[in-house]
Amino acid sequence: MQTKEMILQKYFGYSEFRSGQSELIEQILNGRPVVAVMPTGAGKSLCYQLPALMLEGLTLVVSPLISLMKDQVRSLAEHGVEAAYLSSGMSKQEYGAAVYAARNNKCKLLYVSPERLQNEQFKAFASELQIALVVVDEAHCVVRWGESFRPAYLAIKPFLDGLPKAPVVAAFTATATPVVRREISKCLGLEQPLELVTGFDRSNLTFIVEKPMVKRRFLRSWLPEQNGCGIIYCATQKQTEEVCNDLNAWGYPAGRYHAGLTMEERQRNQNAFIKNELRVMVATNAFGMGIDKTDVRFVLHYTLPLDVEGYYQEAGRAGRDGLPAKCVLLFERRDIMQQRQLLEYSCEQRESNAEDKKLWLTNAYQRLRDIESYCFTRGCLRKYLLTYFGQETNDRCGNCSNCSGSN
Repeated sequence: MQTKEMILQKYFGYSEFRSGQSELIEQILNGRPVVAVMPTGAGKSLCYQLPALMLEGLTLVVSPLISLMKDQVRSLAEHGVEAAYLSSGMSKQEYGAAVYAARNNKCKLLYVSPERLQNEQFKAFASELQIALVVVDEAHCVVRWGESFRPAYLAIKPFLDGLPKAPVVAAFTATATPVVRREISKCLGLEQPLELVTGFDRSNLTFIVEKPMVKRRFLRSWLPEQNGCGIIYCATQKQTEEVCNDLNAWGYPAGRYHAGLTMEERQRNQNAFIKNELRVMVATNAFGMGIDKTDVRFVLHYTLPLDVEGYYQEAGRAGRDGLPAKCVLLFERRDIMQQRQLLEYSCEQRESNAEDKKLWLTNAYQRLRDIESYCFTRGCLRKYLLTYFGQETNDRCGNCSNCSGSN
């Protein structure tokens, strides 16, 4: 029988595991449920793809985005691993081929959306399969009071309960505090899971907080000093348009990405950015999930983000090639009022009862206070972030704007 080290080399081309990967894989192979917090670029996918090749039966991966599913299946095929996905946009022939592959042991991994688990036909089909492992990606979407709550994720536990044999369950997320990790375990019905937090310390990233008098003036003087391409995150569609127009007027090839654009324009701008035809992407938080671009040299938040989780996930899109990159946050007092108004509006739009809305808003206000505290801490910014996610450190990084004395 091949060892996990042999499979790592054969299918993925690596000679050794990254921090936390080997322990996590071992626990899954031993049948223990896991809740793993691994940021973007920490090698999360390998932690369930490798066990899938060693377990008897199928690995079912619940993923929130079709684009992510397609990328994963394509990448696995390039490594000689048979995988398939199911989506509503497939032709009857494509769908049938994926179902046939899963039913006849022609693939090791099957990717589906959480909504698929609510489909009675799919539930009947799944009960025929030998499902050894169920992977829940972006597991924080199951938390009712979370910013990224997706109701279909609540269908995962009933789906698991309906399977003839209980599979191993592995939940993955890029950002989750201890409270969120406990809620994930509760919502998925996981008993005594291994909680593993790893890979948060991205030493190649320099964290900077700036409090300019005029953000637009700061941006114009700061950009000429930067090398390579970058992402600028804005709070609203209107702000995204304004900043993008400014950059193009200043001679920087910039594109925009927000929910107000057509899908075709968003895709066109995204492709142009990936191909380096655009130097800067100006976007709302709609941009980023599933984007495979490793050479982003800076991520700048033009406005205070809504929470530390979202900030770290977006900032983490810088420097995925391991080379130095900057994560800059611009802050001014009126950002807080603007974001509180956005939260109150979002709360009103939520389809839930008054009690759930109140709970959501209370938690949202607290998360906003946490990111505000990050802007005002005099201590090490890296240490603040690592401590927030439960990865303790006593060291000052020496290169954030607080440690270096640049603020």
